[in-house]
Amino acid sequence: MKTFKYFLPCILALALSSCELDRLDYTEISEDSFPQNENDCKLLVNYPYYDFNTGWWDGVYAADYGGYQILSDMTTDVAWTCWAWESDEMYYHQWYATMNGNFQNNIWDCFSRYNYLSKARNTIRRIESCNASDEAKKLYAGEAHALRGWMALFLYDIFGPVPVASDEVIDDPETFYYLPRLTDEEYDAMMEEDLRTAIEWLPDKAEATGRMSKAVARMILLKYYMIRGQFDKAETLARELVAMEGTYTLQSDYNYVFSKEGNGNSEVILCIPSTTSDSGYNNYMTAEALPADYPWAEKAEGWGGYVMPWDFYYTFEKGDQRALNLIESYYNKKGVLVDASTSAQLAKGVLPLKYGMDPDMTGSASSVDLVIYRFSDALLSLAECIVRNQGSVSGEAVSLVNRVRNRAGLGDLDASATGSYDAFMEALLLERGHEFWFEGLRRQDLIRFGKYVEYANQRIAKANAEGASYFTVDDSHNRFWIPQYFIDESKGQIKQNAGY
Repeated sequence: MKTFKYFLPCILALALSSCELDRLDYTEISEDSFPQNENDCKLLVNYPYYDFNTGWWDGVYAADYGGYQILSDMTTDVAWTCWAWESDEMYYHQWYATMNGNFQNNIWDCFSRYNYLSKARNTIRRIESCNASDEAKKLYAGEAHALRGWMALFLYDIFGPVPVASDEVIDDPETFYYLPRLTDEEYDAMMEEDLRTAIEWLPDKAEATGRMSKAVARMILLKYYMIRGQFDKAETLARELVAMEGTYTLQSDYNYVFSKEGNGNSEVILCIPSTTSDSGYNNYMTAEALPADYPWAEKAEGWGGYVMPWDFYYTFEKGDQRALNLIESYYNKKGVLVDASTSAQLAKGVLPLKYGMDPDMTGSASSVDLVIYRFSDALLSLAECIVRNQGSVSGEAVSLVNRVRNRAGLGDLDASATGSYDAFMEALLLERGHEFWFEGLRRQDLIRFGKYVEYANQRIAKANAEGASYFTVDDSHNRFWIPQYFIDESKGQIKQNAGY
């Protein structure tokens, strides 16, 4: 199986950034001389992949609170930790514009990535102006367009529109421009231009696991349309994705998708290839949840923090295969039973060992690929769009949901769940929670279904009844705040999100 590792080659480090290397001056590399051919284009487009790494603290898909999947799910009902501090701030939505600490730093890091959009735009322009064949330029520029859209989706989901430099501004690096945030309509146009270009130019399936493809670009744009409430456009894309069945499939075993044996399986539309040898590209999700005394792979180590709260765990139906790797109790390495009465971690919730055991796991580093998008999401998204657009429940939508349920070892939806629009949407939201726990989709889903703040306030009320003193929140928390540093740096051109 061919896989693509997200890395920053030294040649690109020389060309596009600064680094300390022994001097080996074979040729001078400059923007005028690089890229010149197809191989140069391929090297150049590797550069914007680098930001989407899985390091446990510094990548877009890091396994700590700054990583997109954890940052998203930790603010919902499906994820929490036994570590308190900022995890409690996230879980109970206790954030505000003037807060300090690690949570503030994580949000600062997230917003700072708006500069990536200019980096990716420069990559596109340099590929388009090189001497490679038109076919090669379309392939690699298409990847860069999709990567730009991927980062733009990440930013929009968290903050709403961000500042984006025009080509004229990029071409004038000597002048400091104070850029405002784009309007929603301008952001729409940018996303459609990037991602529809990528859909046109990219192959159905990438040459290597982890690279961009038509399906990935469609999924990114689908996610954006659903955040924007543009369900007619979203339905078209979801149908295009479902029509790719054959290239992508629904695996018969849910847990195989997240196993070492399942690396590269055909349900996964996009993943980040992981390794035990490179600390920037490991899957640390297992270590974050794995207790230190858990009998796992021989050399594996765990940090014993992440849990799925008991309240959400109890919503799974009996026999749901998606709950098999949610651990209620275990016998530790000494053969002693550990459960909620003896473990601070299990007192908060069950162990979310989403990713299966990697026998090669060394320390905290697992080489099970980190899943980003799956074919089952295309099926459930299409079901949602059909019902939203028709305003009523259709047999097609129900059958799509039942496909996913049946794969999980469950029967079809009860008649009570399909008898009305509201009942179906409630059942679908719960189904998505069971299908995509710890994949970073729960926050997006709850906001879209109008439940994000409602569920947070339910958790807050429960905690306050037990002696806490948390403030209640409103819909302003559907977005995070913009750190004051960026507002000041822009001379006030960047405006704070409403409610902060």
